[in-house]
Amino acid sequence: MRSLRDVNLNSLRIVESAARLKSFTLAGEEQFITPSAVSQRIKKLEEQLEFQIFRRKNRSITLTHEGEEFVVRIKQALDDILSAGLEVQESGRDNEILHLNILPASTPRWLKISILPTFASRWLLARIPSFQAQNPNIALNISTSYAATNFSTNACDLAIRYGTGNFAGLYERLLFKENLIPVCTPEIMRSIKAAANTKQLMPQSLVHGTLLHSDTCTANWRSWLKQNDALEVLPQARAVTFDSCMLCVEGAIAGMGVAVANKAYVQNELANGKLTALFDTQLTNENGWYIVYPPQNSAHEDIVKFEEWLFEQVATSPN
Repeated sequence: MRSLRDVNLNSLRIVESAARLKSFTLAGEEQFITPSAVSQRIKKLEEQLEFQIFRRKNRSITLTHEGEEFVVRIKQALDDILSAGLEVQESGRDNEILHLNILPASTPRWLKISILPTFASRWLLARIPSFQAQNPNIALNISTSYAATNFSTNACDLAIRYGTGNFAGLYERLLFKENLIPVCTPEIMRSIKAAANTKQLMPQSLVHGTLLHSDTCTANWRSWLKQNDALEVLPQARAVTFDSCMLCVEGAIAGMGVAVANKAYVQNELANGKLTALFDTQLTNENGWYIVYPPQNSAHEDIVKFEEWLFEQVATSPN
């Protein structure tokens, strides 16, 4: 067996989901990845562990003897991690209560926000200093997660989520839709032009490049290529797959290939020349980013301030 350093710990969560739900499809929905990504992650883990976890037959799965024992240990390990986290969280709450009791009334108020990792790193964080400057008495507690926020169990004031809307039981407001464009470094663009022997790139020219994919945005390339009558590129072009859109964009910046990226995420790189848009054509996705929170939080003054500030940022941002 390889070193434990080579094991992706997210794969353990995927195995636990698949075993509990008895389905790669349902496990994918729970973990926000595709069924094929679930299958690939589990297959790779089986190769690393050198034993089979699941039997696969007629689109159904069952645990092997070794798999049953392994899943029991995974569940125990994940429970131990959760328990440790809760203990630290409770300890932190106790310390916070004591802290608030002894500090003056001018102590900053905490606003707890849950956001998607790529949205945080590629769009939000660079803008946060302006909010801090305008609201010095509001302290932000920002956490990132791909999982949907459960406001009944999570001490969170608001969240920013990706989807088509209709977040059950929550107030929601669309920040902006996703506009997808293929981007790469100028050097990669020149190499694709050279391989295609053309000065004017066509979507079909992408067959000469490397397409960068993400497990969390699996349909983006297919959707863009379909809109541009170039679906034949998908099975022919070389490919690299990452487990997040954030790494996909970073891969494009590093010169690994072409990413189909949300235009709002790469504005700085397009402006400074690190990335270039290969085509003028962009695909407006039906999905977008929404600010969501329980309706009763609408009376929370700090939430209202943060929401208004967010939409000021959207209004002044090119997308």
